[in-house]
Amino acid sequence: MKFNWGTGLTIFFIIFVSTLVFVLYQAFQQDNSLVMDNYYEEDIKYQQQYDKIKNTSELTTKVKLDFDSTKGEISLTFPLDSMAITTGNVWVYHPADKSADKKYDFNLNQTNVYQIKLDKMTKGRIKVKIDWERAGVKYYQEEEIII
Repeated sequence: MKFNWGTGLTIFFIIFVSTLVFVLYQAFQQDNSLVMDNYYEEDIKYQQQYDKIKNTSELTTKVKLDFDSTKGEISLTFPLDSMAITTGNVWVYHPADKSADKKYDFNLNQTNVYQIKLDKMTKGRIKVKIDWERAGVKYYQEEEIII
């Protein structure tokens, strides 16, 4: 059999079509769902969120996040500006997998440290979203860690 331009063109089209079919198959296998189910409502509330971020930027000391990989826990140290009760929640947000997200509520009286165990958390990039209130003033802070 002689290899001519017709044979080469046929082989090229077979490889091209096979590659195209493979790429389309892989594209349909990807999960492209939204990470948040209620993204529209979250977008409407952004002005309140902006005010919380502004309040946080005016603090002299912000919430300090320490991640201890040996213990597998996050330690959040809140500023001691007053003796008021600190309440709020911490959302451990995994951008790649919404089933790995966790939300923790806290109420700190005398202590200013809150600890979270991450022993069953999926490895990867994690955003820790801290939404808290002290003496009627609301604050919001985001930190990013890699597990």
